[in-house]
Amino acid sequence: MKKTLHYAFFVAGMASLPAMAHVGYGGRDFGTFDNTYAASTRLDQAVTGNYGWIDGTDADYGDSHKLRPYRFTLLEPTDVTLEFAQATSQVTDHLGNVSMSQVGLMPAFSLYQGLAHMAPVKADHDSAEISLANRPDNTEGSFRALTDWSIGNDPGDLNGIPIPPSLSFFKYIGHAYDGTGFGSDGAPDGKVSHTFSNLAAGDYSVFVGGADYFSQDITNPNLLTKYGVTGTLVAGVVPEPQTYAMLLAGLALMGVIIRRRYSGAPPAESA
Repeated sequence: MKKTLHYAFFVAGMASLPAMAHVGYGGRDFGTFDNTYAASTRLDQAVTGNYGWIDGTDADYGDSHKLRPYRFTLLEPTDVTLEFAQATSQVTDHLGNVSMSQVGLMPAFSLYQGLAHMAPVKADHDSAEISLANRPDNTEGSFRALTDWSIGNDPGDLNGIPIPPSLSFFKYIGHAYDGTGFGSDGAPDGKVSHTFSNLAAGDYSVFVGGADYFSQDITNPNLLTKYGVTGTLVAGVVPEPQTYAMLLAGLALMGVIIRRRYSGAPPAESA
């Protein structure tokens, strides 16, 4: 029953928001990093509904358009900390309409190695024929929160040359979610973070959505509400304060030793 009613709302909502069904990284590219300490924050983003991520943990998968994908690139093995928090965001839809999102998101995310298709080829989406052919029947979408998954695009062309449809593959790395359920962060405070140690060089995608499974109830007035989210990535090792103190103490000690050596040295002989 939940699935039937969910799709009824899905179809109604998508009649006015068709572009949201496609996977894209617009405004959500954290950037490129090496192992030098650096941070990047992405504001004014939102997800539709408060259940997109956790719905991808059940047997019938999840709708990718209920999440927001982010991306980043590592040039060398690096420690990466990801944090996502509820926010009030100014969001713009595919028609250029500006609105303010709501707070209240229970954020959750999964990290994958791999990227979705990007221009000039067509974007991936759940209802592409190749996506449907690559997953079991009667699934809600292609998204999997806790394992590898794939999604594909439609046929296209580039300068008159046909481009066949193909799949984008996402290799699961790990996840984190806000709340008190099994495996959650244990603190339902509207934010969640996790550190991934020594990630290999390469391209990564992060899919972010809500972790309130019961908000899919048909009676929920916020079923299609846009919830704001702010994402932050910290790459590299943050130097500990004691490390700075030890470095400064070491430099000071070296200075004392050098001064003593010069002050105790015999005067140079005259010619």
